[in-house]
Amino acid sequence: MTMRLDERTIVKAEDDFREYLRQRGLKFTAERRTLLRSILQTQDHFEPEELLLSLRHKGIGVGKATIYRTLPLLVDSGILRRAFLGRSRSYYEVCLGTVPHDHMVCTACGTIIEFDSSEILQLRQRLTAEAGFQAESHRFQIAGLCSRCRAAGPSTPCQGRDDSGRWSPSP
Repeated sequence: MTMRLDERTIVKAEDDFREYLRQRGLKFTAERRTLLRSILQTQDHFEPEELLLSLRHKGIGVGKATIYRTLPLLVDSGILRRAFLGRSRSYYEVCLGTVPHDHMVCTACGTIIEFDSSEILQLRQRLTAEAGFQAESHRFQIAGLCSRCRAAGPSTPCQGRDDSGRWSPSP
């Protein structure tokens, strides 16, 4: 559900993040800029370790500590969203250029399938209105087995990753 971001959106995100850091007495270093640009070009959910390996594979030198220190800042600044998608692992996804969506997560292979539902948004609006509550966000996640794991049988999870090593939805 993430769309490819254009250069203007990326530059705006850089400016916003630079200002966010400045207000907290932190620096917008070249490493942080490189990390931010790499993340904004990612259209998939990612784990910190996957991000590190991907950057190293591309020959981009960003330290592991910088990644782990910067990800929470990007979440707090509203550029990233942290999601807990099965197997007790944290995933991150870019918030910019996304439509509100939820997730189905295969408990066997970890495949993540994004979906959006107007019915869920309508239910959220109704429930929050009834409670006099102002929603800022919500998380709705369905855990189960993807079609490939169901077809593979009860004891054999599918591979769940595409050729690039990223989690891929079942066909």
